[in-house]
Amino acid sequence: MYKLVRGRDAVEVSEKLADFIKDVAEECVGKKGVAKLGLAGGSSPKLTYKILSDTFVHWERTLIFPTDERYVPSEDPRSNYRMLREFLGEKAKIYRIKTELPLKAACEDFNRALSKAGVLDLILLGIGRDGHTASIFPDVPCEPCGENACTSKSPDGLERISMSLEYINRSRTVSFLILGEEKREVLEKLLKGEDIPAARVQSEKNILVFTDLEVHSPSSSSSFSTSK
Repeated sequence: MYKLVRGRDAVEVSEKLADFIKDVAEECVGKKGVAKLGLAGGSSPKLTYKILSDTFVHWERTLIFPTDERYVPSEDPRSNYRMLREFLGEKAKIYRIKTELPLKAACEDFNRALSKAGVLDLILLGIGRDGHTASIFPDVPCEPCGENACTSKSPDGLERISMSLEYINRSRTVSFLILGEEKREVLEKLLKGEDIPAARVQSEKNILVFTDLEVHSPSSSSSFSTSK
């Protein structure tokens, strides 16, 4: 079941999402001493991460894993690690996918790191206009490197390393960030349960969708609730 959390604009949505991530992390730190998060790359969450960098305090007890990575050097402008480091700040403890290694070796190392981390407390995902999430693309195999990670190739031909769908689905909480009018069609597909990669993400809890879009009620085959 999806629960939409709406804001008037991208700024308000980013503020609500930052508050949500902080609440989850602080609760986990309080209960078990550590919080484990999976965070999306891309441009949409940059403001959320900047807000976190200014307001979050439990960096030493929070482990962060990118949901996926482009197979480029870590200093490349396309690197998700570079973006996370830039916007979360130097205090954040971010796992770096070792793209200096051969593709499969880097993926296997990521798989081992995720195995050691175990179930994540929260995974934040984005969604592309084609319905992809993390680096799980339509009609493109994501070749496993163990149970937790896989390799794929984006439509532009770039190799990718990603959390596997199975690993994502084991997380305690899942959320999506979907911003902008160009994402309206894919958001409606998600809520209707159409066969896109993002719709294959599952959770025992409500999947929270943070968005600035107003959408019509989907068909009865998929239910969701809304929150202002």
